[in-house]
Amino acid sequence: MIRWLRKKLNINMSNWIEKRLPVQPSVTLDQSKIFIVPTRQGLMLLLISLLVILLAINFESALNYALAFWIVSILWVAVHLTFRNLSGLSLIGISGNLVRVGDTAEVTIKLTSRKPIDRGVVEFIHEEWGSVQAHVSGLETWVRLPLTAYNRGPVSPPRFRLESRFPFGLVVAWSQVHLDVRAWAYPISQQFERVAVGSDVDDDQDLLDDHFFREGSEDFHSLRAYVPGDSIKRMHWPGFARDVLLVKAFSDYQSSDEIIAWDQFPGVSDEQRLAAIAYYSEVFHRRQLPFGVVLPGYEIEPGKGSEHLNKVRRILAEFGYV
Repeated sequence: MIRWLRKKLNINMSNWIEKRLPVQPSVTLDQSKIFIVPTRQGLMLLLISLLVILLAINFESALNYALAFWIVSILWVAVHLTFRNLSGLSLIGISGNLVRVGDTAEVTIKLTSRKPIDRGVVEFIHEEWGSVQAHVSGLETWVRLPLTAYNRGPVSPPRFRLESRFPFGLVVAWSQVHLDVRAWAYPISQQFERVAVGSDVDDDQDLLDDHFFREGSEDFHSLRAYVPGDSIKRMHWPGFARDVLLVKAFSDYQSSDEIIAWDQFPGVSDEQRLAAIAYYSEVFHRRQLPFGVVLPGYEIEPGKGSEHLNKVRRILAEFGYV
């Protein structure tokens, strides 16, 4: 029964906070969004003040009255100063970075204040990252929250708790914040058979092995019959032991076939197509060859370099979401 009541209370509390503090690109904290409760030390000090008041009433001691009121005044000042730390503070979701699925992304949040006051240490608390602390002073403060990218697509921070205990630690001022800011995760590269498509391709579709390669020296391609003049370094010695003269044929990617298209990976899921495009993008990038990408509704012109690769990865991350 107690467990059910606690679960019901948590659900009602979450719904109330969601309506009162909805997700938004930025939020400015004011009296309606800040909550203040005493800490354990504050509760103990409040209990001590009550005991002192009882002693003052019982013994009619003016000094005990003064001590009790002095303790209460400390608590009142702590409430005022701690509330000031969050009051008027604006949180703006700026941007997130681009990472591979499984890596740790970061979202950047800017804290702005209308007055350059020292607000002390403010904590961003959630089980995803634990506690991230920032000393807020001046007009602007920047905070980066780490997030694990579990799936391809947007990586958004969950609703987190923002709190301050500065300066005495007797009370805690807190708020629940849910910002609309995203990092992006692109798929883990995975190799799949790539086939040639187009009007000039046969119905059986040429595979990657015989269409997208030319003779070269980069990667092992196949074995072929020995031709006089072939280097002895390329001799296939296991075949030579069986009286079969074979040499290793190596191959390079053809720079003319530089478009990585969605239709080149039939028979696999959409996520696997994206993973395959990520794989061949990295292959062409390592070989410093220009390449373009064609997705349903997207087309990236051929290019090369780290900036071009990141552009392709961004499209792969956002595909289906933007």
